[in-house]
Amino acid sequence: MTDISTSAPPAEDGQSSRGPASAPAPRPLRFASPAGWTTAVTAAALLTYTTLTAGVFLDIRYVLAALRTTGQSGISPSETFAHRPFFYRWTIEGLDFVTPGSFAVGEGLMRLVGIVLCALAGLLLHRALRRRMPERDAVLVAGLSALTLAFAPVIDYLQPEWFAIVLATVGIAAALGVRGRLPAAVLGALPLGLAVLMKYSTAGTAAAALLAIFAVDRVRALLVAAATAAVTGLLFGLSAWAGSRELQWLRDMPHINAHALGNEPVVASDLLQRTADYLGDRIALTPVLALLPGALLLFAATLPSRRQRAEAVGVTLLLLVVGLAVVVYQGNWFAYHGETLPVVAAALTGLAIGRWYGKHGRPPLCLTVLALLYGVLTPLLSHVRADVDLDVLAWLASAAALLAGVVDLLRARTRRPRAGRIPVALPVLALVVCLAATVWPTAGVRIILGNLVTTNAELKEQARSAEAAAEQVNAELPKGVPVLYLTFGQQAYYIDHPTGCRYPFPTFINVPKQLTEVPSLTSTRENVRCVTQEHPAAYAVYQPSWLSLGVIDPRIAAAIRNTYNCPKPEGRQLVVCTLR
Repeated sequence: MTDISTSAPPAEDGQSSRGPASAPAPRPLRFASPAGWTTAVTAAALLTYTTLTAGVFLDIRYVLAALRTTGQSGISPSETFAHRPFFYRWTIEGLDFVTPGSFAVGEGLMRLVGIVLCALAGLLLHRALRRRMPERDAVLVAGLSALTLAFAPVIDYLQPEWFAIVLATVGIAAALGVRGRLPAAVLGALPLGLAVLMKYSTAGTAAAALLAIFAVDRVRALLVAAATAAVTGLLFGLSAWAGSRELQWLRDMPHINAHALGNEPVVASDLLQRTADYLGDRIALTPVLALLPGALLLFAATLPSRRQRAEAVGVTLLLLVVGLAVVVYQGNWFAYHGETLPVVAAALTGLAIGRWYGKHGRPPLCLTVLALLYGVLTPLLSHVRADVDLDVLAWLASAAALLAGVVDLLRARTRRPRAGRIPVALPVLALVVCLAATVWPTAGVRIILGNLVTTNAELKEQARSAEAAAEQVNAELPKGVPVLYLTFGQQAYYIDHPTGCRYPFPTFINVPKQLTEVPSLTSTRENVRCVTQEHPAAYAVYQPSWLSLGVIDPRIAAAIRNTYNCPKPEGRQLVVCTLR
């Protein structure tokens, strides 16, 4: 297979009639220029801002709370149910271990560690790519991939999908950067196998990484795929051996996801419409994704043959299909399930800009201006009228990027006087602004069916409210006394009390009555025993808005009522229940 991503762009036939006889000679990157310093300082300032202010999403607090509350009772992460697989639980446990401090300090340190991981993955990828493409292209692809992960919306950051992409990046770097094919396959297989086991559905991320390797080197891709399959099997066996309930939870968890593909009747037209809506939501959340059509057009235009252009388009479309297939399969349409999509868009945009410089000696001006514009305008979407469908705006933005690519192509074919050389750092600065659109207080965190549901500022306010409610509970409970949590994880995150239950939060209990198979699951029976055990905890912390006794199985609701006496909420988020 021809290397569609790394071959140097030759002069096109007949170019002498339209301009220079050959492409401008590559020039080394200069980081000490004013534009370079401006870009570096801007990126560093924005990363510092998001580290100090963003915190982590409630899903991460859920896992942290599960591990902390059970850990205080001596239960290992291997034996704690946190709705995430073995290796992800231990990853978060390790992250929590190295980031002590108050809630704000700890979360800031976690984000800082995440940025360090992004930087390391980016450096390894750059080291591998520089052997296969010009230095400028390698820097742009690796750097923008790392920055996309570092600037990921708070709903994505540190999720299993996020870690899977970091690991997949390391896997690609090993597969393409190590000289020997067999050593490359072995070294690349370990991070790719871990990427699969971050959540199992993250097998799609590993598949996307293998596809990227395949686009460069077929033999390496096949060797890495075989090694990854073997390593994944061994790692999964290790997790099943080290965690006595890992296989049980893997069997039982699909039953509590009513929306997974296959659990509901599939209507193709509805599925396509929901997929299009999801993609619009994701574009509105991370506007770099809107640049993908224009970037693909410009990248393909730098390739010398029709076959290479067809391969470039085919590989990109396959990457998008794999990224969306994971979202469709899970059926919950959560934003972070599609975290691979903006990374693919950013990497391709960086590659397109690098090759455009190599061929024309200047940036694709229209696409660059559009990236800057999207970075400025996206945080203002919260001020758009409520009746405006953000999905429509997102698709219009994608169409505008394609049009910008067309205009850049037309400009490149027009003879024009040679202007002053524009440094590569300026289009990179525009992309940094575009990527950092996620960090501002008014930027969206949850966009659902074209409606901005939650902004960063609103998410912070929800966290402050949860912390205030937890402080009331802490004031009522004796210090250090074990409790039973009948709450969601974010609430327990702020409550410093252990639990003796390996199911710290009753996920298997809190399901609608129509999921008739759930009460018979082994995990459900174990979860119920946490409530009806022979020596139950003296106190329970109950969140009525999350665990409605009128919605769950009546027998389980009766068991809770018979075990604990819970006062009326009277407007409170949490109440303290006492043992009857």
